[in-house]
Amino acid sequence: MRWSARLTGVPWRAAPPTGAGTDEGAPSADGVVVPGPRDPTNLATAAELLDLHKPQNLREVLNRIPAPVAVTYGPLHQLGYANRAYRELFGDRTTGLPAGEALPELGTMGVLALMDQVIRGGRPRSVKARCILGLTGNRYYNVSCVPLGPGGPGGPGGPGDTGDTPAEGPPAGVLIFAAEVTDQVLAAARLREAERRQREAAVTLQRSLLPQKLDQPADLRVAATYQPGGAEAAVGGDWYDVIAIDGGRTALVIGDVMGRGLRAAAVMGQLRTAVRAYARLDLPPHEVMRLLDGLAMEIDANQIATCTYAVWDPQRRTLSYASAGHLPMLLRCPDGTVLRSEEQNGPPLGTGDGLHVSHTLRLLPGTTGVLYTDGLVERRDEDIDQGLDLLARTLTGAVGAPEVICARLLRAMGVTSEHDDDVAVLAFHLPAEEAEEKAEEESVAGAEPELDSAFPEV
Repeated sequence: MRWSARLTGVPWRAAPPTGAGTDEGAPSADGVVVPGPRDPTNLATAAELLDLHKPQNLREVLNRIPAPVAVTYGPLHQLGYANRAYRELFGDRTTGLPAGEALPELGTMGVLALMDQVIRGGRPRSVKARCILGLTGNRYYNVSCVPLGPGGPGGPGGPGDTGDTPAEGPPAGVLIFAAEVTDQVLAAARLREAERRQREAAVTLQRSLLPQKLDQPADLRVAATYQPGGAEAAVGGDWYDVIAIDGGRTALVIGDVMGRGLRAAAVMGQLRTAVRAYARLDLPPHEVMRLLDGLAMEIDANQIATCTYAVWDPQRRTLSYASAGHLPMLLRCPDGTVLRSEEQNGPPLGTGDGLHVSHTLRLLPGTTGVLYTDGLVERRDEDIDQGLDLLARTLTGAVGAPEVICARLLRAMGVTSEHDDDVAVLAFHLPAEEAEEKAEEESVAGAEPELDSAFPEV
């Protein structure tokens, strides 16, 4: 088998055939000097270069190490030796002094307490990525403290130490070894900074795509909130919208694009814009879902989204809605009963099935509804039904304006600035006059409404 190799900037040149060069270093037929074959039997062995049985001076060995090394002895960690790399980093150090005086940099890094643990326990200890301000500027090191054997004239750091005496009894000293990791630390910092900037860009993009001010119908109170995930969570594609359409009706929308980052936020913006356009076509909710499904496939066939689209008609006092794989809407009746919307819904947007169904409910004055994304109820260590049950119990006692309800739900569900997922919540309330409210309370006392597609009252 023939092979070739080249240095950077050197043209490729194939290796000459066998026999092209007769002697080692002799030129071949085309004038290229080709090294001759090596004879392994003529190579110097490690034993010839270094006598393994000859004791080596520990000071000389440590002095050749390019990493900072220091050796201390005794319970006060008196400095016995610092190699050349250590002195170049921190300057000359006076031997015989306790480490607190001779090696003040170790105290700054929190290594002195680590050395005490080594003496007491006899086991190595280490710390990572400690910043060291040396003569050459800020550097980062992983510092290890290793126990050494019993001391004495030939002990560790002593003039006659050869390093081959087995350690017996409690440690008499500590060897401090620092491995530089400046490049790794700076690279990790640059990566974190890049991730932070990308996340900020995604949050800014997503917030700019969400409605800055919600439409407020005269007969329906609406509020919404969006809470991005914490610093460790990438921004998702949650969104909400309130759209005023013909006939005094109002469309309520909430959705969630699967995935994270700028791509999910961009897809969310396209879907939200499409929903606003489709809402003005006066189509039933399931037809809007069908159009969105086709658009989602055109945007990215590998990315799906869930969505609930509902239309409030004040003349008929009905709420018509369709869901594309989204979590059920919660409704709190005037008597405090909390119900979930129809479980039957269509597949997520982007799957191409288009089998969505519209449902219609007649709402009683005083009804409160909540639309939300999975970040509000989903937890990694719990079943999602537990989150839905907790949300329903919380909504039972949540009273007040929709803004107050949104804030209370976030607080009760444990959503903070460090939450591991972004959350969108849209709450609406159908106000009732005092006389109407009293009459409704008397009429619904002891009755529990049912949800179906035959215009049930809620």
